[in-house]
Amino acid sequence: MSGRRDNWDFADLGMKETQDSTHFFHHWTAKFIPQIPRRVIEMYARPGDVVLDPFMGCGTTLVEAARLGYDSWGTDINPLAVKIARVKTARIQHARLREFVLWLEEAATDPERHRARSARLFEASEEWFRDDVARAIRAILDSAKDLGQNTRHFVEVGLSDLLKGMSNARMDRTIPAIPSEPEYTDKKHYDRVVNNDTRAINPFARLCAHLRRMHAALCGFHAEATGKAKPFRRDARKLAALGRKAQVAVTSPPYWSAQNYQKMHMLSFRVLGLKEPGPAEIGRRPRDYLPDMDAVIAQVAQVLDGHFTLVIGESKDGIHEAVRDQCEGHGMRLLETFRRRIINQAFFAKAVKREFVYVFRCSA
Repeated sequence: MSGRRDNWDFADLGMKETQDSTHFFHHWTAKFIPQIPRRVIEMYARPGDVVLDPFMGCGTTLVEAARLGYDSWGTDINPLAVKIARVKTARIQHARLREFVLWLEEAATDPERHRARSARLFEASEEWFRDDVARAIRAILDSAKDLGQNTRHFVEVGLSDLLKGMSNARMDRTIPAIPSEPEYTDKKHYDRVVNNDTRAINPFARLCAHLRRMHAALCGFHAEATGKAKPFRRDARKLAALGRKAQVAVTSPPYWSAQNYQKMHMLSFRVLGLKEPGPAEIGRRPRDYLPDMDAVIAQVAQVLDGHFTLVIGESKDGIHEAVRDQCEGHGMRLLETFRRRIINQAFFAKAVKREFVYVFRCSA
């Protein structure tokens, strides 16, 4: 085998290609680039097939399946991930959103008049947000309550993506942390000096610009996509209980030393009032990783009749090989193995430099 089909590095792609359509809606750490599930679907899906991603994350696979004309479903235990995945594929009230964006535009020009009286977003939120910023965020959340559910979630996801940048958290930390002094040096972004007391932050203006871009992309997605996406908040270890089937599955599971997503997105969880999944997330307890993965693979084997593609990082301890062997232990037949260099994802470029793409045949 040779040519484009074997080149899984996608080294020539930039942000424009890897964050197109609705993929840019929210920064979700360590998501795989959409070109991977797109290629898998193009290679193995047939007309009428249903696509599955048991570790759905923020819905990359579901977006690509819909764009290619396939119905899909996916699961994730993280409520923020599920909210993002739904927003990236759901239909909204366009007229109501336009009205809301116009309100944001007006508020941006006279923020003091539109800020809420209360600055309380959650317990001890005053440590994380300046008073003027918090009152603007509270006003946005209060105004969004009158929107329909899908439209409200659309606004909330847009706001969530901006929260850390509007907070007092250091810009050079993955997990939000408050600097010891309001003024600090951002070591990640060219050693620039940041002063949280004086820097210009207009939440109304920032969200207005982000929602306009998101709305245009969502309209483009629905003009293009003919497949229907169904994101579920569900533990992948209980996949079969949904009573759904699929013919193509592609997923990138959490790693054995997975990031603590709820800590990384703690501001979103608290501002939006989402329940944190806690240690139930796979990868949070390394000793449980292989038993948990075995339980998920057993569930996939029950619901899938077709091709299963597993994208997993190379491990010096051979964990990727152990998971591959688990798939075969559940009756999956290994068809192809591809190896790719991780170039497009800055986080993994530091820790895991290569991934394996394993393609299995599975008969439920």
